[in-house]
Amino acid sequence: MVFLRLKSEVRNFFAPHITIVEDNILFPYTMENQVLTQEHWNENGVRIPVCKGMWLVTDGLPVSVTHLFVGHSASDLLCFCHYHPNWVDPPCLSAFASLGLLPTKEQFTWLKIQFPNAKIHTIFDNGISGRVADCKVATWQIGKNARFSLADDHGEFYYNKKKHRIPVNIFSLSRFEKLSGIRSGVRTHKPKAPFETFYLSFINSD
Repeated sequence: MVFLRLKSEVRNFFAPHITIVEDNILFPYTMENQVLTQEHWNENGVRIPVCKGMWLVTDGLPVSVTHLFVGHSASDLLCFCHYHPNWVDPPCLSAFASLGLLPTKEQFTWLKIQFPNAKIHTIFDNGISGRVADCKVATWQIGKNARFSLADDHGEFYYNKKKHRIPVNIFSLSRFEKLSGIRSGVRTHKPKAPFETFYLSFINSD
C-alpha cells in the first residue's frame, strides 16, 4: 500500500483522524460533529468530495495554533507533510483542513474564527483551479469577495468593481494581488514540476 510509504511521523500524527478499511484510507468530512461524507485514498487513486463539511486536524488548543494549512484534499495535505515533516513536529502548532473540491467562504470564515492567531498556508493544486482557490482564500482572508471566470486562455476576475485579465499560464496569487491591490499574507505551497499535486508527486516518487 503506497500510503505506508509516508514518513512514520506523518502517519502517526494524522492516525487519529483517518480510518483504514482493507485497502481504503478514509478521511471523514464533518460539520457540527456529524460525518457528511469521506475522502477515499486507495490503489486506484483519490476520490475527493464536494460538501459543506471539512476534514480538520489539530493537535493543540485552537488559540495556540500559529499555522493553518488549507487544501482541496486530505491526501494532498499528508503528502505535503511527507516532504515537510517539520510542520508536524511536536509541539505541533499547526492545523490542517481539507475543504473538498469546491471550497466556500463559509468554510474558511469558520476556520478563521477557530484559529484567530494562525498564518494561512494554501496547499491547492498547481493547475488553474488551485491557483484560483489561492486567490479566493486571499480575498476571504481580508473579508472580501472576487468573481473568477475563464475566457479563452485568460483568467478573468472582478474585484472592487474592476475587471482584470491574466493569461492562464502566468495566473498566480502574486499577480492577482498585484492587480487587485490585496495584501493577504497568504503563503502558497506548490509541488515541483511536472506534478500538479503533492499527492501525484508522492505516488510517483521512488
